[in-house]
Formats: sequence, C-alpha cells, structure tokens
Amino acid sequence: MNPDFAEMKTPSLIVAGEHDDSPLTTRGPDWFTDGYRLSSGAADLLTVFGAEHGLGGIHGYNDTRTTDESPERVALIQRAPWHICVPRWASTTTRGPAARQALAATSDPLGRIDSK
Repeated sequence: MNPDFAEMKTPSLIVAGEHDDSPLTTRGPDWFTDGYRLSSGAADLLTVFGAEHGLGGIHGYNDTRTTDESPERVALIQRAPWHICVPRWASTTTRGPAARQALAATSDPLGRIDSK
C-alpha cells in the first residue's frame, strides 16, 4: 500500500502507536505517521508510547477486540483530540498546550505531540 497524501489538506490530528506493527506494511510503525509527514493538512501527530494497533476498543463502540489493554493510553487518546483540535476549530492561536504540558509533566509520559 502506497497511499498518496497530496490531497489531504484539511487540518487533522494523526494518532499513531509506537509499537503499531501491522500486516498492512513491512515498514513498521513509521508507516502510520505518513499522513502527518507527507500531507499539507495534518497539523498534529500524537505518538502514543508503547501503544499497539488494536488499542482497547477505540476503533469501535461495541468492539472489545484489543492487542493493548492500557486504560491510561485509551484515556489519553480519548482526551487528547479535545485539547489539540478544539482550539484549532475555535481559531485560537495555540494548539494543545494543556495536552503537551500534561504529557511533559510526568516522569513516564504516555506519548508526545508534534505540530507543524
């Protein structure tokens, strides 16, 4: 699979697991960050440390299949989009300072937010 991100122009948040090894690619977890690196629209990348692909029911409301049962990582993915995307939609000049500060404030962070 060689997706083309040239037309991905809408501001968006890409979420990728640090250990997201998928049978869709031989490149490994790095493949899931291409949307951020190769598009003009993706403005933020949340890399979740230690996370795998099937993270605790995130992919479907009634879907309980998972390869990663970390309630802390699930909670991060539930909260982070609000701290990163809502300020952007509200046309504020800062994006995600609360989320960044929360991740940086711990000695064992759950992830990292990169922004363009």
